[in-house]
Amino acid sequence: MSLSKKQSDPIADDFEMNLAEQPVPEEGESKDKEQTRDSWGGKAEFLFSCLSYAVGLGNVWRFPYLCYKNGGGAFLLPFICMLVTVGIPLLYMETCFGQYSATGPITVWKASPLFTGIGWSMIIITFCGSIYYNMLIAWTMFYFWQSISSVTGDLPWTTCSSSWNTGDCVHIRTLSERNRCRRQGGFFAFALNHSCLLPNNASWVMESSDGAMRPFPGNDTPDGTALSTFYDEAATLNSTNTSLLHNFLGSVPAPKTSSDEYFHNFVLSISNGFHEMGLPKWELVLCLLASWIVVILCLIRGVKSAGKAVYFTGLFPYLVLTILLIRGLTLEGSSKGLEYFFIPNWDRLADAKVWGDAAMQVFFSLASGWGGIIALSSYNKFHNNALLDSLLVSLGDGATSIYAGMTVFCVLGYMSHVMSVPIDEVAKDGAGLAFILYPDIVTSMPVSPLWAALFFGMLLTLGFGTMIANVNTLVTSVCDNWSRHLSIGKRPFIVLCAICLLAFVCGLPCTTRGGMFVLQLLDNYSCTYSVLVVGFLELVVITWVYGADNFLDNIEEMNPFIRKSRTFWKIVWQFFSPLVLISVAIFTFTSIKPSKYGLYEFPPSADIAGWVISMLVVMPMPGVAIYKVVTLKGNMSLKQKIHSLMLPHRSWGREMGKKVRRRSRVGNEDMNGDGLPFETSQQPLTSSVLQSVSGVSNNGANIGASTDSRFLRILRGGGVNA
Repeated sequence: MSLSKKQSDPIADDFEMNLAEQPVPEEGESKDKEQTRDSWGGKAEFLFSCLSYAVGLGNVWRFPYLCYKNGGGAFLLPFICMLVTVGIPLLYMETCFGQYSATGPITVWKASPLFTGIGWSMIIITFCGSIYYNMLIAWTMFYFWQSISSVTGDLPWTTCSSSWNTGDCVHIRTLSERNRCRRQGGFFAFALNHSCLLPNNASWVMESSDGAMRPFPGNDTPDGTALSTFYDEAATLNSTNTSLLHNFLGSVPAPKTSSDEYFHNFVLSISNGFHEMGLPKWELVLCLLASWIVVILCLIRGVKSAGKAVYFTGLFPYLVLTILLIRGLTLEGSSKGLEYFFIPNWDRLADAKVWGDAAMQVFFSLASGWGGIIALSSYNKFHNNALLDSLLVSLGDGATSIYAGMTVFCVLGYMSHVMSVPIDEVAKDGAGLAFILYPDIVTSMPVSPLWAALFFGMLLTLGFGTMIANVNTLVTSVCDNWSRHLSIGKRPFIVLCAICLLAFVCGLPCTTRGGMFVLQLLDNYSCTYSVLVVGFLELVVITWVYGADNFLDNIEEMNPFIRKSRTFWKIVWQFFSPLVLISVAIFTFTSIKPSKYGLYEFPPSADIAGWVISMLVVMPMPGVAIYKVVTLKGNMSLKQKIHSLMLPHRSWGREMGKKVRRRSRVGNEDMNGDGLPFETSQQPLTSSVLQSVSGVSNNGANIGASTDSRFLRILRGGGVNA
């Protein structure tokens, strides 16, 4: 039975009654409190906003490590394949979805109101991600301040004699000489002035004044004892009693560099686990507060001020990366690092984990399923070339990852040379690269405060570029969903301040002594497994429920040239991309391991709490669907209610978020340009029903000649050809 037959359609009957009851503004009525939607100042602002959003901290400290871990240059092939087959299609789909409707990630689901919970899950993911992401920025801000404060002196993490240092602290140069000594078959004696005990009376020691290794005159220690004598004793102990050898040499069982102890013992004051959370550290609280204030200032005028800020956050990182790359290429050992990065290990291509890691990196780097691209593209002009923008952003993100990898592996090669160890013992990912390894590297460079300030300044701009887009997504979603009350006057700014204040308060646990463990838990659970679920359902609903043909009709209305590639995009969106996401999800869930940080394994209760967080993130999807079915008015069966809520809402259509809103004198309703209410939510209809039943067009929506997707025709019971 077709929905176009008026006499048998209770949904259409109810809609006619609702239309009759709606107040229609009188001719010449004044338009008080008109509110139009902001838009980007130009195409460049949108591109830089998307690039700043996609290119973040993960491009600098996550991608290079994954590339090294998965076979160097061999990882680039699956990465590029996943970027083309998954990254670009998903980004293009979200760009078109937001641009066509001109509304945020919650309101956009008027395309199929039953699944509005997907939008709510998106903003919860973005909110949780913003909490810990801004904490990373706060740490970076702390290091940046220490770097610029030390221009005339030494960086605070260069010494092992500070109050926060322990007996395990070893200068990076000391570790280097220990490794060199061992390669030469000697014994490195911490207890003998950091001496290297070698055979044949060829011993040398480290002088504490400058850290350089030099032989003593006559190869004797200051008290006149020949170092070769100590070597003979050490060799004897080595063959008889290892524990006595360690005591004799003064071995440090678990040596830590000065930058390691600075980060963990001073910056974090890290505890032994969740059972010792402690109080917030005031320095980190101030840095976190400052980070949120910067975000507010960048968004004080909405997309107008954000569009100007992204010129800096989008361009400055490339300037610094270029400077660091040029400097890195001049360092000894940099070519060795580039070899590890680019020379492929082709055997790794047969490993499914390599392909899984590549898909995960592409998916999370482009932030698919977070709602940010939908929000950013909602401020585009209607006929903007969404395909070109998607290609530029996706390829730009991938190229930036490779460019950052070159920079990082230049300095890793240098570090390998300095420490006299293979690169596989130097490479780190995540916070270990940014706050431990790189500070170690700059301490061995001339004018180290300058290079530290440049590096952490780059991280700051990368972080703020992403945070501006994240918070803009939250503000856009809230204001669009309650546009009648929150999109007027200064209220969007109040919403911005309220969101930032709430996120700041929620981030305070990350400033405590156990804050690193909280951050790791949020990172592991709030924005990993749930994002895959949201991304998969987003694909399914748009292409199977709303209908790929209907969606492509909408895109063709914006960009007519897409007509020639409709079949390609339909196959990719309906079949290929969902299958890839299912494969990635299976790979992710089968590789789950208990959470840990360093040597500390999280208690089972912490992982349980993490899974609760993951469940809370995805709960809006079934929760909102149930709520909408229960509250839907009309004398309909459960099946009819579900079916009607899968159809587009009557206000869904072209640029629905840009319609001028005005107050009606009758009923004080929010009205659009056609005299229809924006927020009447009970009877979603397709354009064909509106035209055949009431003679009212759906605000210019081009949903296609056959408005039902194949899925909905089967659900209705009429068969595929109904």
